[in-house]
Amino acid sequence: MNHPSELKLERHLLDPDRSPVKDHVAGCDRCRTRLLEMEKAGEDFRRFVYPATLANVVKRRWAPLRALWVIAPAAGLATVLLIARTGPTPDYIGSKGGALALTAYASLPSGPKALAEGDTVPASASLRFRVRTGKPCLLSLVSVDSSGLVSKLYATQEVRGDVTLPGGVRLDGKAGPERFFAVCDSGGSDAVEQAARRIGEEVRQKRALPGVQGPQVSLLIEKKP
Repeated sequence: MNHPSELKLERHLLDPDRSPVKDHVAGCDRCRTRLLEMEKAGEDFRRFVYPATLANVVKRRWAPLRALWVIAPAAGLATVLLIARTGPTPDYIGSKGGALALTAYASLPSGPKALAEGDTVPASASLRFRVRTGKPCLLSLVSVDSSGLVSKLYATQEVRGDVTLPGGVRLDGKAGPERFFAVCDSGGSDAVEQAARRIGEEVRQKRALPGVQGPQVSLLIEKKP
């Protein structure tokens, strides 16, 4: 028997009623067991990881003077916005991009950590993602590593408000940079994936996907051995 991929099971958790694999899940003990494991992991994240990390982020809201850049270099999207302030507002979580915000949390031996642009994590660390949108959003999430390899993490799914994405990602164990791109109203995950392939190996420099529709935001991490 062919079983749905992890991605399809995660999509099932987002919207079971419209899931294309709901009939399979209804008759498959193995997949129902995996869904229960994924739901438990999500519940543990909401109860323990996110509150602990949020508390640490809020404690740091009185940070020194800093600048926040939002860069979209592609034609038609070209906007460079510089905001200087004494620190993020109390409700700030992760990387902001106007109508869309993306936060990545790493599970580390020292405890959960909300990642900022350029943070270093173990190359085999596990990550969870949280997004915040100002209006309903057809979300796609992809990553690009230093070799130009594109990984499709979440296909286009509707999210709204402040949402912890189901499941999680375990990094591939290879040292080097990797950038995550979240895009709203993109016209489909295939279009986002094609745009990500044009980033190539310049993941440290390219903060925006060229030619995609709708709001987007990205986050760079550095993987260490």
